[in-house]
Amino acid sequence: MCDEKLHVGLIGTGVWGETHLMAYTNDPLVDLVCICDKNEELLAQRAEQYGVAETTTDYEELLARDDIQAVSVVTPDFLHKEIVIAAAKAGKHILVEKPMATTVAECEEMIAAVEEAGVTLMVDFHNRFNPVFTQLSEKLDAGDMGDPLMLSLRLNDTLYVPTEMLSWGGQSTVAWFLAAHAADLARWLFESEVKRVYSVSRSTVLKGMGYDTPDFFHTIMEYENGCVAHIENCWIMSDSMAAVCDFRGELICSEGSAIMNVIANRALEVYDNVEGATMPNPVALYEIHGEMRGFAIESIRYFAKCIREGTAPFITLEDGLRNTEAVVALHESAETGQPVER
Repeated sequence: MCDEKLHVGLIGTGVWGETHLMAYTNDPLVDLVCICDKNEELLAQRAEQYGVAETTTDYEELLARDDIQAVSVVTPDFLHKEIVIAAAKAGKHILVEKPMATTVAECEEMIAAVEEAGVTLMVDFHNRFNPVFTQLSEKLDAGDMGDPLMLSLRLNDTLYVPTEMLSWGGQSTVAWFLAAHAADLARWLFESEVKRVYSVSRSTVLKGMGYDTPDFFHTIMEYENGCVAHIENCWIMSDSMAAVCDFRGELICSEGSAIMNVIANRALEVYDNVEGATMPNPVALYEIHGEMRGFAIESIRYFAKCIREGTAPFITLEDGLRNTEAVVALHESAETGQPVER
């Protein structure tokens, strides 16, 4: 199979769905057969822009096609379960955006469905392909820094994200949108499970604008091996920021430390008469001489490669489940004002 093209379908062509479009249409070993979106205008625009011949507004129609081997599910986080289970029953391998789902029960149903169907399901934790974190993980694995002790991760977005970029921002939370990334990174770097979660949140700015979702969460996660992570997530940074996202961190180990300026490294600042001040992302998603690069693309290419070659992704079903468990506990703690034991 590794010498043949992988035939793929895409469900959801919105903001991050376009990243999947870029990845698949730039991969010579992938044939993007059909794309699906309920928004007919957007669907037509994406099909023309990326040269995709077949489109549909019905994901069941896409899943019924015999010429599709794998699908990407890039819908709002609370709509993953039904589509993933249907894809599994149709015998398709599945790449689903994080989080796997927004309840533990939904994750368990999805896992049961893919195991019964004998297909692969990978959650797109694309920051595991981020060179900042892959290099750090390699350092930890080699023992160069001793034992990890504490991790701080600040992953924040501007107000533009929940109010304009996402049509469904008010139906989710910044914890599902951003803390899911941070919680997975902490678990991956620590190689340990969360045992206790304490989180606080506030709802002022967005609630005043008519969006029923918290402004921010500050979270402490304790792990079975004694490590501690502090995770900060908000999506109310000023829209005057040069970049839509601010991502930084610090890792303290017994024999070393690391400071991570993931997106706030200011490697490139652009000032023009069209967009004003911008800070393009030099690691996540960018173009070099007409070809897409960056860790956001690489995770999708990795999934396609695994399916073509018949190998299991290193991101497992348990990774998806444990991530959802952690973010569910985060929400529970913020709502009750009490730590949640796991």
